[in-house]
Amino acid sequence: MPIIYATPENDPLAKYPILEVDGCRYPHFCDEDVIRHVPEMDIRDDDVMLCGYMRSGTHWCFEVINMLLKKSDDTIPYKKEDFHLELTSNEDIARHPPPRVLNGHMHFERVPKAALEKKLKIVYVLRDPRDVACSWYQLMKKYFWCKEKVEICPLADWMKLFLNGEFEWGTWFDHVTNWEKAMVNPQNSSSILVVRFEDLVTQPVREIERIDEFLNTKTDDTFRRRVAEKCSLDNMKRDKHSITNKLEGKSMHYNQGKIGTWKDNFSAELSEYFNRVYDEKMKDSKFYNVYRQP
Repeated sequence: MPIIYATPENDPLAKYPILEVDGCRYPHFCDEDVIRHVPEMDIRDDDVMLCGYMRSGTHWCFEVINMLLKKSDDTIPYKKEDFHLELTSNEDIARHPPPRVLNGHMHFERVPKAALEKKLKIVYVLRDPRDVACSWYQLMKKYFWCKEKVEICPLADWMKLFLNGEFEWGTWFDHVTNWEKAMVNPQNSSSILVVRFEDLVTQPVREIERIDEFLNTKTDDTFRRRVAEKCSLDNMKRDKHSITNKLEGKSMHYNQGKIGTWKDNFSAELSEYFNRVYDEKMKDSKFYNVYRQP
């Protein structure tokens, strides 16, 4: 497999493996053949797509969307990864009965062609890139220590790799602006709903109602409130514990679920550096003011 390495400038001996396929970067454990076949994935008329950048809340939304589609607030008895198009083969995904919430971290042009032809509903999850970075950093810190007994580089060095797109999935900026271009295209605009992680935290019932209306699942307010409660972080940590990926006995994917954790981790220098990159990359984006703070 074409494995490359992301290496911090201040720690040339540290090497983080990345799978590169046609210039795009993926987790090193992905199967290149699976990735190459994503655009030709078999799609059913009643499938729903869930997309978003890494650590943006897609596991949370996966649970919410499934409950709306099934009209049941029972815990979903399988993992999001079982339906992750870049991780799971077409044959394995095809074994699952409907409704299916297909998901991935791909750019828009990597969405299966049939999904666009059938005008599948796509929920795109958006989260503050600083919180994304901090959440991902903490996950990788645990992962490398548990798996390799290796301490990863300091956050400031890791952030430079993150902002330069040297890790899997490329940069957050390219991901968001790539999807933004798709959203403004009249052919796609009615098929894509943006859900902000921060709104799910602060106004979960309202956001679940928005998703419900978008998917036309026609649930009532009482049910949506039950879904919001069942999908609270504490409940998901408990209910999904037996089937989620774990490190040191704790879930890898259901962590803190908080807004603004970057404020406890960014130095003034790192904040200034981030803002410079953000201003450059997002200056023409309609999302610029969403996450730009002085």
